[in-house]
Amino acid sequence: MGLYDKYYPKLSILKTNFENILERLQTEKDFDKKLSLAICGAKYFVYNNSGYFTSSVLEQFFIDFAKKIKVDIKNINYTKNSFLHVMTQGYQTGGHTRVIERWIENAQNDQIHSVVLTNKNDSVLNTLQNNIKNKNGKYIELKNSLSLEEKAIELRKLAMEYEYVILHTHMEDPLPIIAFGVEEFTRPVLLYNHASHMPWLGKSIADLVLDIEKDDEVTKIKRGIIDTYFLGVPAKKINLTTTNKTESRKKLNLPLDKKIIITSGAESRFRVISGNSFTDYLKNITDENTFCYAIGIKRKNKEWGRVKKETNNRIIPLGFIPFDKGYLDYIRSADLYLDSYPLCGGTATIDAISQGIPVLSLKSVYPQFDYITRTNAYCQTKEEFIEKSKRILNDKQYANEILEETRDSLLKYQSIDAWNKNIEKLLEIAPKKHKVRDLSNVKDYSENNDLSVLCNVIIDNKFLNKKLNLYSNKDIDNIIQYGLLYRTQGIPYIFQIFSYLKYNKKTKIFKLFNIKVFTKCLKS
Repeated sequence: MGLYDKYYPKLSILKTNFENILERLQTEKDFDKKLSLAICGAKYFVYNNSGYFTSSVLEQFFIDFAKKIKVDIKNINYTKNSFLHVMTQGYQTGGHTRVIERWIENAQNDQIHSVVLTNKNDSVLNTLQNNIKNKNGKYIELKNSLSLEEKAIELRKLAMEYEYVILHTHMEDPLPIIAFGVEEFTRPVLLYNHASHMPWLGKSIADLVLDIEKDDEVTKIKRGIIDTYFLGVPAKKINLTTTNKTESRKKLNLPLDKKIIITSGAESRFRVISGNSFTDYLKNITDENTFCYAIGIKRKNKEWGRVKKETNNRIIPLGFIPFDKGYLDYIRSADLYLDSYPLCGGTATIDAISQGIPVLSLKSVYPQFDYITRTNAYCQTKEEFIEKSKRILNDKQYANEILEETRDSLLKYQSIDAWNKNIEKLLEIAPKKHKVRDLSNVKDYSENNDLSVLCNVIIDNKFLNKKLNLYSNKDIDNIIQYGLLYRTQGIPYIFQIFSYLKYNKKTKIFKLFNIKVFTKCLKS
């Protein structure tokens, strides 16, 4: 995309800011201040991409913290063929939780699969809980009232009861390192690399990284991890019969005599980057006989609202639709499913193909799955994307060719059989005992490029148009005291606030530049 040269100065500032935080972390003597700074530094590291995709300094601090926590776990035995999936939180939408649901659903009946959420969930995850119950596992939520150290103790003891530990945690979450960053913990830790394109913590404790893309360059080069295994993403059973579009459209009150396109994803997946706008592509694809419904885009979104008006209500944002309460009905109603851009949605395209719907995906610097890239459904240019979309909508034979090709590819790379074979091989090669990497003398690879720009744009829609500032010692003192991270000069623009309030469980308010800022206790 050629974004790197234009926006290098912004990335350079982010890198300097992050390195200043790390330098202060290494010189600070007070442990509580170091912990507050490390946690805020982890958030900055993940959500302000500075070219670093791993941070040995941060991880080593959390390993040292882990060693301070003493708990007797030597006599805790594990149950054979048991798996503990560790999540920070689960969600009704998106692929993150769907992966775990399907992993457990597809598992052999003699396996036990439990899930622990380290932050209590706001929403009820019925499908996940039912799948866990069917595999004789437990659904566990750690109490929000527990401190970070107390959670680490609970997680360390709990995980010793299982043969394998699988991490699906948030990228900035230090809890797994604090829980498993000691040699006394012996169960192998497998890290599912669900966010390869973003920085994350966990390299120090991952006995094996499970990649979702073959030969992932970010894993191997930017993180320097060689202990990897390509696992992919679990699929639901592939539907080899024709979907009844009419029935689904009647149920949803959609037009029966028009062509329908469905796309889905969080608004961040459709960011406008240097003039590359997904909605502009849709305007070129739709006509008076074609409608596009966008799931996950708020109805009041300004850009999509403008496009809706310009197309005379042919491109329509639908807002959030729960997966088990209408989402699949919309998928089944479609003549074409278009993958989100510039951030693709791997499990969403699996769902569309599984329901018998042709899909197309547009190439980006973000990685896409092999089952798409090895087919003609993967478009190299926006012109190809638009041309193929129109052809699928107007040529049934071509639409069927794309569908059959992606079905065959999905069966080969991402079917339940393919997934179970990958799992079987994984269990053969997975380490039998946990090890902790000493990262105290490791120098991390850092290189800013287009991927760094895109990571920042996905997080912050206005990143390309914002002035950034450099953190001074005074700024870092504020970070330590309040857990405050911001990007703009003077008045804060983004607040990523995780203040370490050791004895306070309630929300606090303080004022900075006469603006009320809410701080949130880490215990929640």
